[in-house]
Amino acid sequence: MLKTISGLGCAAALVMATSAHASYVLEIDTDGADDGVLTYHPNFAFGGDTTSASQSALSTAVGLTGGDSIFGGNGTNVDTYTVTYTPAVDGDNELTNPTAGLELNQFGTLGSTLVAGGSGEYNIYATWPHSNNMSGGPSVYTLTDGVNVLLSVSLDQNTAMPPRDVTGDEVPDPGTGGEWIPLGTVTLDANTTYTLIPESTAATYVSQRAAGFLFEAVPEPASLSLLGLGGLALISRKGR
Repeated sequence: MLKTISGLGCAAALVMATSAHASYVLEIDTDGADDGVLTYHPNFAFGGDTTSASQSALSTAVGLTGGDSIFGGNGTNVDTYTVTYTPAVDGDNELTNPTAGLELNQFGTLGSTLVAGGSGEYNIYATWPHSNNMSGGPSVYTLTDGVNVLLSVSLDQNTAMPPRDVTGDEVPDPGTGGEWIPLGTVTLDANTTYTLIPESTAATYVSQRAAGFLFEAVPEPASLSLLGLGGLALISRKGR
C-alpha cells in the first residue's frame, strides 16, 4: 500500500524537483572586488544627462560577489541610472549568484526556486550598501518595456526597510541597505527587453546609491493553487 502524504508537502516537493534555481542578479560592478575600481555590467548605463558616478562600499545582499557600489552622479537636475533585462537572453545566473531559498532581507523573504528566463511573474529588488546619508530625496524606480510603464515606486533609501533586532523590533538606526529591497511584482515577456530606471529627486552629492538589482521568477497564485490540487490528486490514491 502506498503511503499518503499531505498535498502541501507534495506541492513543495514537486516545486523543488522541477526547479533548481531562480533569479538573475545584476551587479553594477562585476569585478568582484571592493577596490575602488568599477567594471560596469554590460546591462548597466547612465541615463539623462548623467554620465558618471562615484564609487562606494559593497552591499552585503546575498547573491552579490563583492563589487563596489555607486552613488550620486554628475546630472544637472537629477542623477539617473539604467539597467536592462531580457529574460530569454539574460536568463538565470543563479549558479554563480545564488539566492534560491536564502533570506533576501531582514524580514525573512526567501528567494524563489523557479528558474528565471521565461515569461511570467517576476519580483524585482534593488540593493545598496547600508547608509543613512542619502540627500537627494526619494529615488523613483521606473520599469518600462519601451512603450509602457509597468512599475513606478518611490523609495526613501534612508528608511526603505528599517533595521530590526533579533526580536523583530525596529532598532534606532534609521539607515537601510545591505539587503534586497522589494520594488514590486510584474509580468514579463521572455523576448522583451525591460529597462529599470532609478532616478533621484535632486542631484545632490549623495543623491542615491546602487549596488545591484534582482529579477526573480515567482509562481503565479493560480499556479500554486493548481499545483496543490494536482499534488493532492496524485498522492491521495492508495495501491491495493
